[in-house]
Amino acid sequence: MSSAKKTPIAILIPLTVVLLTLAWTYPHLGVLIIPAFVLLLDISKRSGPRFWRLYLVTALWNATTTYWIANAHPLGVVATVGINGALMAFALWLSARAEELLWRFPSFRSQRWLHVLPLLACWISFEQLHEYWGLAFPWLHLGNTFNGMPYLVQWYQFLGTTGGTLWVLLVAYTLHMRGTTSKRALWLFITPALLSLVLWYLPQNEDAKRIQVAVVQPNIDAYTEKWDVPETAQIQKVDRLLQTHLVAQQVDLVVLPETFLPEAREESNYGSRPNDRLLHQFLDTYSKTAIFGATTYDFQQTPNVFNRPYGDKYYTLYNTALFRNSAAETAMYHKGKLVVGGETMPFVQLLKPYLGDWAIELGGTSGTLGISDRRTVFEDELTGLKLAPVICWENEFSDYATAYARSGANLIAVITNDGWWGNTAGHVQHLRFSGLRAIEQGKYVVRSANTGVSSIINEKGRVLRRLDWDTEGVIVSDVPLLEGKTFYVQTGNWIGRVAVILFVLLVSIILFSRFFRLKPR
Repeated sequence: MSSAKKTPIAILIPLTVVLLTLAWTYPHLGVLIIPAFVLLLDISKRSGPRFWRLYLVTALWNATTTYWIANAHPLGVVATVGINGALMAFALWLSARAEELLWRFPSFRSQRWLHVLPLLACWISFEQLHEYWGLAFPWLHLGNTFNGMPYLVQWYQFLGTTGGTLWVLLVAYTLHMRGTTSKRALWLFITPALLSLVLWYLPQNEDAKRIQVAVVQPNIDAYTEKWDVPETAQIQKVDRLLQTHLVAQQVDLVVLPETFLPEAREESNYGSRPNDRLLHQFLDTYSKTAIFGATTYDFQQTPNVFNRPYGDKYYTLYNTALFRNSAAETAMYHKGKLVVGGETMPFVQLLKPYLGDWAIELGGTSGTLGISDRRTVFEDELTGLKLAPVICWENEFSDYATAYARSGANLIAVITNDGWWGNTAGHVQHLRFSGLRAIEQGKYVVRSANTGVSSIINEKGRVLRRLDWDTEGVIVSDVPLLEGKTFYVQTGNWIGRVAVILFVLLVSIILFSRFFRLKPR
């Protein structure tokens, strides 16, 4: 095996961290993730304490790019640096060790296309783990690095962000093995980029039905006002904002942020409170339909992993999206991807039998919440709207969010708070991830963030209108209801599934070679 030109490790490690940080900090420098990974591969092949060197790089990468999590909870940064950094380092270390083991087999050495498979299997499987397990944190998936460069990744409509991870790994590995002058690496990079630029400049579908949307950004402080200011005053503030921006105009859809109604509501009695009626009154005045967030709860007669005792019965709390249609009916969807530590105790299903209600209370400020088992698409016959209610953290999960379009959604509504992170890179990256979801599903996104950034994003991931951080206001815009399914929506994340199968095969080969002393032929 050849390797990149060796640089002293004392220079290589800080240089790699700088490149990784720049790629994630500045939106139009995302392509720096490729040379950064070339250097990471070089570190993984050096003799010496490989894992600890890799962990030093990945821990610093997590620290410099997700430090803002500490504004919500200091332990969040400890988890990303300690757990996510270690998993990243392990994936790179294992891929290098597996490649060395397989290199002893002539059949592996002779088939050059096989050499990259250990890296693809280990890293993409690591990313797949973060889509589903109890400590899910998909933020730093390599395909997400291009969140500020939608013009380069229009082909995510075919392969999703996992396709972006595949792209980075293939180009970086080819450069690492062949050197910086590799024509193959150049073509691997240029071909998808050129395809993306062609798709970027193709005209939009002008025949789609359009509706008028009002996206509200109330700008209510998440730490103080949200819980201290009376709910009636918060509702009246949004009423004034809509009255100012719409006057006597009625739109088709009003979008309000996550947990807009701060007081918990019993689901079976929703609509009976005076504040519910007040909210419905002005929503019906200004719009045909509306989506807004609230904390809700319901009761059960028997215990489960999410509920807690209340007298002789049990109750479960939810982070809920409520949809009011043109017939004045209300539908609900419970957030399915919860923030670890803030909304759920990791591995609550496994730990509750041992920890009891502690497993619920340790879910954070809200306690461990209940979830919906499946995605719900809100439909309205009058407007033709089929709305995907994406609540905050669900925005990070590519395959999860794509299930809305698979169920027929023609518009994506992202409702979020984002105030917990302060005015940092976190809320801006969260905005741009919505653009990646738009590309994958081929749908417009209407995004209401409590403190910013609220926006209208087209199906190419381009932000058309926005309200910046710490401002209040309303965006009024016509948006198309785009029907049909992209290739990625139809197929799902097949790259991830193939990588997991390869990973299982790879681990099986390693175990057999170790325990049964298999020798290369």
